[in-house]
Amino acid sequence: MSTLASTLAGASGRPSTTFKAKLDNVGALVIILKAIAYKDKANCIISPQGIRFVIEDSHVSQARAYLQESHFRDFSFPIGVRGGSRIPQLMGDGGENDPAEDDDPNEISFSVDVRTLLDCLTIFGGSSSNISTGAGSGGYRDGHGSYPSTQNYETRGGFGASSQKTSVAVRITCPLDGNELSLTLEERGVVTMCQLTTFEADPLTQLHGAFAEQRVISKVIMKSDWLKEAFSELDGTSDKVTLLISPDAPYFRLSASGLAGETQMDYPKDTDVVESFHCLQTASNSYKYSLLQPCLRALEKSSLSSIRVNETGFLSIQFMIPLTDHDVTFVEYLVSPLVEPEDGGLRLPWATAQHRLWLRKWIIGSDAPEIGDAEEYLIWDVKPAHL
Repeated sequence: MSTLASTLAGASGRPSTTFKAKLDNVGALVIILKAIAYKDKANCIISPQGIRFVIEDSHVSQARAYLQESHFRDFSFPIGVRGGSRIPQLMGDGGENDPAEDDDPNEISFSVDVRTLLDCLTIFGGSSSNISTGAGSGGYRDGHGSYPSTQNYETRGGFGASSQKTSVAVRITCPLDGNELSLTLEERGVVTMCQLTTFEADPLTQLHGAFAEQRVISKVIMKSDWLKEAFSELDGTSDKVTLLISPDAPYFRLSASGLAGETQMDYPKDTDVVESFHCLQTASNSYKYSLLQPCLRALEKSSLSSIRVNETGFLSIQFMIPLTDHDVTFVEYLVSPLVEPEDGGLRLPWATAQHRLWLRKWIIGSDAPEIGDAEEYLIWDVKPAHL
């Protein structure tokens, strides 16, 4: 029997129907969860490639945290066994063009209370700072390309040089139906077991796919220290933040206006804080400040930030978060731009016609008129409070 088959087979020789994984230090999981924990619940998706958490806000922004299989000391996923995916249908009529997520047999999907999960993971008084995940570096880039070497960047969030002699190990188990999540934490021979109730996975808007539908026109990789300083200079009373990226001067500009006045910061592309600068055309886009604020959680813990903007102004920020001196992971935020047509109304430029029809039905009612796939669509009568 192969090593993989042996790992997946139970005592009876039949394939295992339970996901099992072990981290030598729980801190790796704690840091990515804290980087996105701005809502009560997150969707958890476990696959043979690793674990990811997704949090969505008002159908216009998402936070995604990743911990790849290579970060775990042990990672046993029952490949080939049909999982009880708990993702419901999301949008559309269920046809072949339905933008709902596929019911992947090689994924376990459920929703979990993030704060409760963090309370369990830090039950020994917080995460250890000497993280050893038992594997080499890895992470999720998906279009952000290669980052410069991480050796010259300090670790954020107290996860660098160890100030503690021991670490807290955690073993994670979950059945294929995702009905419960079990954690076993151990420190110095003291073992604590936690069993969390899970929920049906929340429906998610296809923001990631919507971003990929359009060409990326600008990409900037910069040191996170500068971006953190730039956000700290913005007026907290601002309703929106405007990002200008141009192949010509001023190259990169952040601006906002609030009760304290207008703040504007320009940075040339050849400054030492910019690691990489690519821009095909000048574009200025505005974003709700309240949607960007959660990014600060990940920004605080990161060493480098990769900013991408596509043709419709959709923003993707990926934060490279060090776990050890030679090991990193990634957290990504997706934010839809504000678009204010001169004739009024609300336009969601990232959405397909099918998404816009679904949104209209959700806001106004199921009797909303049908629209053609190619028809540009505005929502005139009702502006949702959360948008």
